Amino acid sequence: MIGKLLGHTKIQTTARYAHLAMDSVREAAVEVSDSIAADILPDDMPPPRRWR
Repeated sequence: MIGKLLGHTKIQTTARYAHLAMDSVREAAVEVSDSIAADILPDDMPPPRRWR
């Protein structure tokens, strides 16, 4: 559906851009979680483990 709306004739084209969009979403989520962790965790606690 998204590929058709964007005018893509091949699903591979849409998949390529969807992958890039997911990278942006993941990076934004990491930044938000880091900010929340900095606000709520004690200063002497090690940083949380990353899922990458």
